[in-house]
This record gives sequence, C-alpha cells and structure tokens, in this order.
Amino acid sequence: MGYRGPIPKPTVIEIAEGRPGRRPINDREPQPRVVTPKCPAYLDDRAKQEWRRLVPILKRMKVLTEADGLVLGNLCIAVSTLVRAQAKLNELGILYKAPSGYVMQSPLLPVVNSCIDTISR
Repeated sequence: MGYRGPIPKPTVIEIAEGRPGRRPINDREPQPRVVTPKCPAYLDDRAKQEWRRLVPILKRMKVLTEADGLVLGNLCIAVSTLVRAQAKLNELGILYKAPSGYVMQSPLLPVVNSCIDTISR
C-alpha cells in the first residue's frame, strides 16, 4: 500500500510559498551543514573540470551542502561521459555498417541519450 496524501515539501519551499495550509512548521527536518563537499578522487580530468565549474555556481546560489557530494560527482561523471561519447559519435557518425552488412545505429547513441537524461533530471 502506498503513502496517503501528497508528499511533504521541504520547510524552505513551504515558507517561500507562503504556507497556504497554515500548518505548523516542521522543526525536526534534517539540516545538512552548508559545507563544500570534497571533489571525489575517482573523477576523471573532464569530470573534475566540470566539478570546478559547478561548485562556485552552486555556492553562489546557496544550495550546496555536505549531502550533495555524491550526486554532484555523479552529475560530473555523466557530463564527462557525454562529452567523450558525443565526440566519438561526431567522429564515427550516427550510422555504421555491421559485419553482416546491415546499416545500424551507433551503439554510442544510447550512451549519449542516457547521459542527457541523467543530466536533465
């Protein structure tokens, strides 16, 4: 059986919307520290470059917390993979001839589309 009712909104969003329901504010909501997470060591050079580009933007927006490190790392990996796959796809083309002689779409196309979906979400 699923949950009943709408999913609760974070307190910050509820306050920004003016609290139309006039319910009491949740004072037990977890509050992660506003600390810049460390860049993960497993990122490749392109992903680290993306990390260095995104961290200042997110800090200016005041939305970066200690809890965001893993998700931000995953985003940087997706961007890195997208850049490399798209470069190879541009080089080889969208279609290729299989050993059987049939023309098929490149196996890189689903990789590019998957990265785009991940980045968009």
